[in-house]
Amino acid sequence: MINANLITCTLCRNYYADPRQIPCSHSFCFDCISGRFDDETLILICPKCDKLHQYNSREEFENRCMRDGFLKSMVTQFKRNQSRSSAISSGLFSRPSSSLSQIVPMNGFTPIHSFSQEINSSFEQSCSERSTPSIYNQTRSSSVLPQQSTNRVLIAKCQSCNIKGELTVCTHCDNVICIKCADEHQSVINDNVKHEWKTCKTKFDILNERSIRFDNDHEECEYRAHELKGLIDQQGEKLVQTINNYKNTHIDLIEKHRRTYKQLFAHEQVIDEYESIDERMHTLLKSADVTAEKIGDFSFEIEHLEGRLDNLNKLLDSSELKFPVLTLPEQIDMSSLFGTLNFTSLDSQSTDVTFKADHDDYLFSETSHQKSHRLDHISTPLSIPNVPKKKLLWQLDYKSVPYYVRTCNNQLFVCDKYGYLSVYRLNKANDFRIKPIFVREIKLFTDNPTALSDEDQTIIDSFVVYKTWIIVFKRRKNELHGTIYVFTHDGKLLPNGKCVHNYPSRELTIDVETNTLWSLDQKQLCLFYYRLPDQIKQNDQIEDYFHARCSHVQFSKPFAPKHISVNKNVLAVLDKNRQAVHVYDKKSRQELYEHVNIYNHTTHFCWDMALFSDNSLLIKLDETSTLKAGPSKHIYLQLDTTNQRNVIGIIEEIDAYGMIITVTDEILIGVRINTKGTVKCYA
Repeated sequence: MINANLITCTLCRNYYADPRQIPCSHSFCFDCISGRFDDETLILICPKCDKLHQYNSREEFENRCMRDGFLKSMVTQFKRNQSRSSAISSGLFSRPSSSLSQIVPMNGFTPIHSFSQEINSSFEQSCSERSTPSIYNQTRSSSVLPQQSTNRVLIAKCQSCNIKGELTVCTHCDNVICIKCADEHQSVINDNVKHEWKTCKTKFDILNERSIRFDNDHEECEYRAHELKGLIDQQGEKLVQTINNYKNTHIDLIEKHRRTYKQLFAHEQVIDEYESIDERMHTLLKSADVTAEKIGDFSFEIEHLEGRLDNLNKLLDSSELKFPVLTLPEQIDMSSLFGTLNFTSLDSQSTDVTFKADHDDYLFSETSHQKSHRLDHISTPLSIPNVPKKKLLWQLDYKSVPYYVRTCNNQLFVCDKYGYLSVYRLNKANDFRIKPIFVREIKLFTDNPTALSDEDQTIIDSFVVYKTWIIVFKRRKNELHGTIYVFTHDGKLLPNGKCVHNYPSRELTIDVETNTLWSLDQKQLCLFYYRLPDQIKQNDQIEDYFHARCSHVQFSKPFAPKHISVNKNVLAVLDKNRQAVHVYDKKSRQELYEHVNIYNHTTHFCWDMALFSDNSLLIKLDETSTLKAGPSKHIYLQLDTTNQRNVIGIIEEIDAYGMIITVTDEILIGVRINTKGTVKCYA
């Protein structure tokens, strides 16, 4: 029989009404558990196990409260059994004993206890009549009611195991079976339900994982599409500039040709001189005053004119007059200028097309043959070096995906890409050997990212922690520029604490030693920085600090700056195209050394890096999408300070995101586990 405690809500102490199951697998009435949900913090604490459940909205809370169909069916069956029992009891006491055998089962339910009373009464009656009929006849009328009120059970052979024993009605199949078979049947039913639920959970986890991966891939597609549009605009501008240059060159040549011939064959002065001599000659011949001196002057002018005429005749004989002609251009295939636009999946190893414009009149692009030739080299599996693995000191849980892991003094900050921040306290300043203690959760932004369209969703692109500030660069998914926000360590936005940031900066890195905020400009190919003050006054404008941009290192094409890392003495920049890390002296700006990824022809490529205090490197190798069939795999290699950059330590992780090296050279890595995550500390 169903135990009433199993179908009673622990909050209202009544039978379950619309039972719902929360993520920790405990069930309550929907109205009861809805009253326990905090609409301000969007947090639900389980009344049974005190586990905290965080939601993004009440709508998400209601959707994730799963209907418990099993409990609902138990409540329905229990109430049905109660109504049947009460109906049977009222029928027993209102009818004579002779009518017991005429009780008809109601709704398929067999009243076993009442039926057993009838059988046992008849059996005792026959025995008594054979042994002591007089006593039986005397006591028969007085013993009817006591016999009817006695709660006896039916002892007979079970329909399932065929063994004689106490029988009951199975609530699942409505068969009359023994207690043992009923328990076994219920156990089988429970196992089947558990198995089905386990299968359902497995399918849900797979679907959820694929959904998360699809979101990440979609974000990458959005970024690549936006980047490609920028490249096409850039190529179009270069083409227009090239055409204008050719147009201006042709016009200048034509004008130069025209001026040259005009100067070369200019005869206006010769005509003027000839007409002047001719006019004066006629005047002289008509005049009576003709002297030898005047005749000599005219002879000199005539000889000079004859010499000029001879020179012009020779020039005309030797020089051919040419006029400009422009041939018709050849028919050009536009794909040869812009390239052919194709749509490929992220699983195919497609690379960014790089346009080189070292000369204004020429455009170069990576051909498909060159691309396929280069991809043929990415086929060798990575041979993991035989070096000691880094030791895991501790790990702590985080409610979201830990995209950013940062430290400041005695605090650890973990944040996802939407602004859900968790703060942990260290045992003492910069002591990462002991697991930090959770302090508080902070929601930096009040907008709900899941309620917006992909175009309107904003994500955190950079997250740094300064002395007393938290600096966040946030942008829309399909844009490169965004807004810089400045918060206190408690998550409060400073007055005038945001400004528009129009530079395509994909990463901000803080240098506490020099009060410097470093960044990379991927469009102008440079490393620059902002000077930050120790304190911000009440009337200070935050945007004033982020408009005074100072250039530090200028890169040349095809350098593609991707990530930056800094310590007390040097800074490092990762070149995505060459898979090389360039390390510079912060003061002199001189390049100290360059490390090229020797594994760039394997199934892994260098995606991130970080600096240790001795200027050695930690490089992160990600598995390429061509061979990725499940969760992405990552390998972290610690290099020594020798010129060979030998590997001295290794870490292997799956779905790793945030990474940082502490001031005492511990390695903190944020790892995604489904929709949540964990932060691990290695040494």
